[in-house]
Amino acid sequence: MTVGGITGTAEKLSIRSVGIRDLSGTFHIVPFSSVDTVSNYMREFGNHVGEYGIAYRESIDDAIEQLKVAFEDLKASEEHGHKLLEEMTVAGVIALADSSVNIRVVIKTTPGDQWGVGRAYNRFVKLRFDEAGIEIPFPHTTLYFGENKDGSAPPANVRVIESIAEEKGSKPTPQQDAGEQKPASHQDVQETSDSDHIKPDHDDVDTPDER
Repeated sequence: MTVGGITGTAEKLSIRSVGIRDLSGTFHIVPFSSVDTVSNYMREFGNHVGEYGIAYRESIDDAIEQLKVAFEDLKASEEHGHKLLEEMTVAGVIALADSSVNIRVVIKTTPGDQWGVGRAYNRFVKLRFDEAGIEIPFPHTTLYFGENKDGSAPPANVRVIESIAEEKGSKPTPQQDAGEQKPASHQDVQETSDSDHIKPDHDDVDTPDER
């Protein structure tokens, strides 16, 4: 129930106040003098009101069919099947949002079980949508580089920064310039197990005059 803006389970009742234990375990004492509305979630029945968004390219009818199949999975569940009081109601498309088409369903349950039933139904919906290949929209990032007056986009100015290790490996040391050979250490040699690794030939190696 919700009393004075606090939602939880009523554990203590007196002539002046009510004690509410919320979901985090905190115990609240709410005096009746501060209460103007009381919401009871345990009376007669409860409803899970679910809203499920699909991408604009998806078929609404296919999505509704998968929502019904997910409800059949819920009915067959030993844990939650007996908590369902009626067949699921599909309210239909309730919004054409910025990135999704939102479909609402209502599932009538025994009082107090609407939250557990809703969590179980959400799981079945995700499994059915994945199996049917129906996309649930999620945030995307689009890079826009501007547009010229003729309608063409300018080339992207991309700079590639090499790592310090690669930069050190590509520069000869003073000893190597003087013709001295430095024994290879474990840090200087990189081993690879890639079968596609090809040893560079003469054409791939710059001569001292070309550097």
